[in-house]
Amino acid sequence: MQSPLHIIYHSSEGGSKDGEKQSYALSCPRLLVLVGKEAEVTIIEEFVGEKGEFYWSNAVGEFFIEEHGRICHNYVQNQAREAVHIKQTCVAQKQCSSYELVEAAIGSKLNRHNIHIQQLGPDTSTKMSSFLLAGQRQLQDLHSRLILSHPRGFARQLHKCIVMHSSGHGVFDGNVKVNRYAQQTDAGQLSRSLLLAPRATVSVKPNLQIIADDVKCSHGAAISDLEEEQIFYFQARGIDPQTARSTLVFSFGAEILQQFKNKNLQQRAEKTVMEFLQSEGAIKTSIQEA
Repeated sequence: MQSPLHIIYHSSEGGSKDGEKQSYALSCPRLLVLVGKEAEVTIIEEFVGEKGEFYWSNAVGEFFIEEHGRICHNYVQNQAREAVHIKQTCVAQKQCSSYELVEAAIGSKLNRHNIHIQQLGPDTSTKMSSFLLAGQRQLQDLHSRLILSHPRGFARQLHKCIVMHSSGHGVFDGNVKVNRYAQQTDAGQLSRSLLLAPRATVSVKPNLQIIADDVKCSHGAAISDLEEEQIFYFQARGIDPQTARSTLVFSFGAEILQQFKNKNLQQRAEKTVMEFLQSEGAIKTSIQEA
């Protein structure tokens, strides 16, 4: 595979604020990707912008994958905390094709990602790994829909969310539909959310619809603070509770961030997440030294 195609969307100008009224500068970028037979490509989409600006990014990404084609899609949303970010991702996969999405949503005060994926042939593979980080007055929202209509489809979805503030809110609405002729499908969906503040909120709805009868499918969801047994495990090895908690919080999201194919992107995303966690008081500053 050749070097990745790295696309950076940078919002440099915003609207204005007059008292309680705000105006936003709107941009509507569109990305169209066609992958031919037996071709493969790694695509990085990175959304950034100037701090303190009021802008609204309304983006669309369309991916069409021919037989035996492969797309590795890395997507990072790190826009200004005053911004609004809406993203639509549509994927159509033909026989024996592969699509893998790894995403991290960190910035903006309102973030919504809509994902719609269709498997249009047998022996097709789809993987989605998402990490959402919600701080003060942030809404991180992920809606996904995956439709499997042919035999021997494979699908895995992992959703992780950390809410660090009582005014933060995470949303996950994930739908996997296995139609009648999608026999011998192997599909799994898991949502895990970490709440680090009183009244921090997540709304989670994993949904698995199965019409076929010869399948191996599972889904589940877990919402909690850190478990005391995990912290005790660190303490038993001489690590203080604060460092233990900081390490566990960061590693919760690092499982997703380490899936980025580009090491530079991975390191920058990890640094951004760590700085955000520190600014919200979720981890201690010396975690790297610890």
